[in-house]
Amino acid sequence: MFSYPDEEGRSTAGFLATLDEQEIATLLRYTQARSYAPGELAIREGDTDRGLYLVTAGRFEILVPGRRGMLRATFMGPGDIVGELAFFDGQPRAADVRAVIASEALILTPAGFQRLRVIEPRLALNVVLDLGRALSIRFRAYNQRLAALGKL
Repeated sequence: MFSYPDEEGRSTAGFLATLDEQEIATLLRYTQARSYAPGELAIREGDTDRGLYLVTAGRFEILVPGRRGMLRATFMGPGDIVGELAFFDGQPRAADVRAVIASEALILTPAGFQRLRVIEPRLALNVVLDLGRALSIRFRAYNQRLAALGKL
């Protein structure tokens, strides 16, 4: 359903790719759809919301604070997930996420996840395990980039 790159930047089996259509339909009932105009912020650095964003259309840029202002770290498009760190740890957002073009995302809030966990515990476990997989893939890719720069 949603993708993320492996250590070499290749697309891996997507986020929740093992779900069937019925399970996807069930999960979608616990999310909120949101549209964003070009230039609109979906997430603001420092915000304390913990929603997990599943990009369904358009393109977002991830902007991180630097010494000279916000710097573009990457782009996210359909199939990408954003906000998984705050979803897990509840810490303030570390970056801005801004729509580059008209874009859409599904948002799984902590309250939505709690309802999912109570009503559909197996599906909730799949979400958590796949988010863990996404985080481990991103962490390994980050370590490889640091190693390539001689910083590890």
